Amino acid sequence: MRAVLAMVCGMIKELIRKKDFYVLLIFMFLLLGLLSSQSFFQIEGISRYVRDFGYLLVMLLSFIIAVTFSAKQLPPEIGSRTIYPLLAKPLSRHTLILGKFCGGTVVSVISFVLFFAVYVLFYASTGEGGSLVLLGQGFVFGILFLCMATALVIFFSNFLTMSANVTLTFLLYLMISGFSNSLRDTALFSRGFASVASGMLYYLLPHFDFYDLRIRITHAWDPLPLWVVIAVTAYTLIYCSALLYFAGVIFRRKDL
Repeated sequence: MRAVLAMVCGMIKELIRKKDFYVLLIFMFLLLGLLSSQSFFQIEGISRYVRDFGYLLVMLLSFIIAVTFSAKQLPPEIGSRTIYPLLAKPLSRHTLILGKFCGGTVVSVISFVLFFAVYVLFYASTGEGGSLVLLGQGFVFGILFLCMATALVIFFSNFLTMSANVTLTFLLYLMISGFSNSLRDTALFSRGFASVASGMLYYLLPHFDFYDLRIRITHAWDPLPLWVVIAVTAYTLIYCSALLYFAGVIFRRKDL
């Protein structure tokens, strides 16, 4: 575990050194500040836009950090051969995969916490009441979302270059977020190959849409039942474990 901790610390230092995170944080602060200024002038309904767009920004910017930081771990190190000193320590390839996953997750969660803190600041400034329990669920779901994204990127790193990995992950995110219900309906109500193919895609692809509480938070709905939170958490743990296991198996057999 010492090797895993060392990799995590290295990625945290990389986050601190890079300007990407600071640019995104300032961008979010300025954008929400602009929206909140419209609320100050009592433009009707602007507080809902602050809640809606703010939560979307938190999830999207954290996702960008998770994907870009995780995608540039394995392929560049293999290409530049800097991975050989790590494997010569000795360090098992499964441990290396676990370390990269933990590092990517910790880095993205740190970013998420700071983005979420900015969001809560503007959320409170709207002056409208909301459920702290629901907000807490949004925080937990955000962390689960980043775990899923990081595990997926680490898995794809066995096959794809950094740019292809980032592109495919973003396309999957957009497809699942926008067309998950369509896939489910096609699987349920169509016949033949279309039904089978849609069903396989629906159940095999990662469901990023499970973690989106934006509408619920925006309209101040009731918090999710506890069993839903437990079910989504279990789904995330099982899916991430499967991705990391197969990533480790493939990476172990890979000829470096």
